[in-house]
Amino acid sequence: MTNSDYFYQQIAKLAALSPYDRYARLGRFHTDLVLRYLDIIRSLDASDAGQVGSNEQPIGQIIAEVAEWERFTIIAAGEMICGVQWPQIMTLSGYVDDNNQPRGFNDEADFKLYLHQKYLSSSWAEIRELALHTATALHTLFTQPTLLSPDTLQKTQKHEWRLPNGLKLTLPVGWYLWMVTIEREAITYAEELNGVK
Repeated sequence: MTNSDYFYQQIAKLAALSPYDRYARLGRFHTDLVLRYLDIIRSLDASDAGQVGSNEQPIGQIIAEVAEWERFTIIAAGEMICGVQWPQIMTLSGYVDDNNQPRGFNDEADFKLYLHQKYLSSSWAEIRELALHTATALHTLFTQPTLLSPDTLQKTQKHEWRLPNGLKLTLPVGWYLWMVTIEREAITYAEELNGVK
């Protein structure tokens, strides 16, 4: 698990690099963190997943939410590969549900409510499989330069990101989506799993 202060310091340093250096170092950073994340997911059993986290939700629900954000980001990655400069995820639209229907959400709270209802009766085995799949797929998309190259990420529209430590980064949205994916795996789950394993 990663200390949040250290994490955001690393993100700020990576944001200051040239695109090709950033790509190489962010890829290594993501690989290190996703391997730890996957190990944690694999180590949890149904009892662990049923424990209530710090936000009063079962751990399994929290992991499902991270996995669905990753699923949504996989859709956005496809858009960026096709040259879209502002993927629909940035307006919380373009999500595709299990019935292949496009959905949009008013805000993050609306998306979280949808996910809470979607996974209310899901088994840990289903959530675990989704989490392992989406984390692995998204890591592959971001770290294979033939898919999302530094140039492709750099050509996306600029986005301002305020970090919890007070820093403000302005980056092309492709880089932001990669960094926020790593943030969810390194920080969100770590805070919620604190004390479970």
